[in-house]
Amino acid sequence: MDDLAFSTTLTNCAGSSASLPTRCGRPIVRVGTLRQRRRRWWFTTGPGRDGGAARVARILRWGMTAGGGGTGGGTARPLFNARAETIGQRPAFRDAFRRRRCLIPVSGFYEWRQGAARGEGPVWFYRADGAAAAFAGIWSPSRTGGGPVDAGAVITCAANGLVAPIHHRMPVILQPEQQQLWLAEDLAEDALLTLLQPAEWPEMLCHPVGAGVNRAGNDGPELTRPVSRLL
Repeated sequence: MDDLAFSTTLTNCAGSSASLPTRCGRPIVRVGTLRQRRRRWWFTTGPGRDGGAARVARILRWGMTAGGGGTGGGTARPLFNARAETIGQRPAFRDAFRRRRCLIPVSGFYEWRQGAARGEGPVWFYRADGAAAAFAGIWSPSRTGGGPVDAGAVITCAANGLVAPIHHRMPVILQPEQQQLWLAEDLAEDALLTLLQPAEWPEMLCHPVGAGVNRAGNDGPELTRPVSRLL
């Protein structure tokens, strides 16, 4: 997964349910398109850094550091995605999977068809009702040249029937009834892994969009408008 457009409230949701910020009694604000090179997103987290159970919205750097966890160890190469199939075993993600899970509210995401001929362009995936969706994510305190920073990754799984014609992987999207389970502190690892299994998205649609998505400096509603191109 390369790009995603994201939506969130810009206020703290502490003490609310684990649902998306639409249920915090405040409007969702669409704040733009996120790209890997910008490496920042808003997210709704489970247990806070101090060990409390508050749900909060926070800015997070996109790209965890392997072997991080605040120690500064491991490689500095950022890891943007965590595979659901190995997240419980891979040292870079294992601790965050067990202790620091989060929801990433999004209005949609882009994928590019694998092996597509030059000029075929990106595809925009989104909810048909215009509501935000929630990616499953993990986060961890890390260190950069500028000091400590919270960093995270999007969890991906094998593509479902909607995404498979475009790409073999997709982000894990959690349904409303799964979101509180994902943030629960006492859920067994096997139960967490069950939430990360590939699932069909009857509420999701997709359409091709223009090549402007490929330029990092571009932003705006035109990046999600459909164009005439065969999928």
